[in-house]
Amino acid sequence: MIEHEFHPMKCYNADSIQGFDDVMSITEHLAVSDYYLFIDFKREDSVPISVFTHQEFALARGWQIKEMLAFQEKGLKELTSHGMLSYVLAHPTEFERDSLVEQVREEIAKKGWNANYSRNLLAGRIKHEAAIPYGYPERQIHVEEIWHVVVENRRSDQAAWNTIAILDSVTSNGIVNKPDRTFLKWAGQQAYQQTIFPQDFAEIDAFAIRVDGSGVFLHSARDFYPRQAIIKEPGYYNLRFLLYANGFPPTDFTVTLRYDGPNRRTATLG
Repeated sequence: MIEHEFHPMKCYNADSIQGFDDVMSITEHLAVSDYYLFIDFKREDSVPISVFTHQEFALARGWQIKEMLAFQEKGLKELTSHGMLSYVLAHPTEFERDSLVEQVREEIAKKGWNANYSRNLLAGRIKHEAAIPYGYPERQIHVEEIWHVVVENRRSDQAAWNTIAILDSVTSNGIVNKPDRTFLKWAGQQAYQQTIFPQDFAEIDAFAIRVDGSGVFLHSARDFYPRQAIIKEPGYYNLRFLLYANGFPPTDFTVTLRYDGPNRRTATLG
């Protein structure tokens, strides 16, 4: 009910743990989470030990998730005044079980949590510009339609220094290829690294489609000539990209491309 109320934010709830893979899934989700909600319930066993949720909370602090809410059931404080929680859990909100849901709603509203914020870099949209000449006069200039992916930094406290992007893989009909994993060029610059300032964006040259020929090409740091097409045949392709920046979690995004030649093509992000 709370998840629906705060749509389109998505909630990951680790409600059951069966093995190592499940634990790894929790930590993978936690590493890229924008917000973190910690609820510490009283347990029948009052033995003073650290349970997994306490370790999870410490990881969230260690990964510098700043937007978090911590709730602790009344009567539990005296049981957790020792060990790890005494260092990382400073001022939790006390609750009783019959009023927990309403308290969570109120605190989320006070904090102003919403889907517009992210501690991750986000691939916001994909767009293309009209066909233009592109290349180097000493080599060869081609007419290309260049497709850009807009990368957003929605944080207000930190610039994304030395942001780089690569094409990780191209998948079609279950076949995965890795044609060129060198740095991609940022739009409008002869640069393969970019600083994206707080509340700002930059654009990657994700790929280019030759209009005066055929094929899909990259504007990458791979220095060879003539440049080889990453896609030659018509079809549907999933292009997976990776983004890295100092102080930000690694992230990825996928572009689905239908390529039927230079005059028939569509691309969607997601």
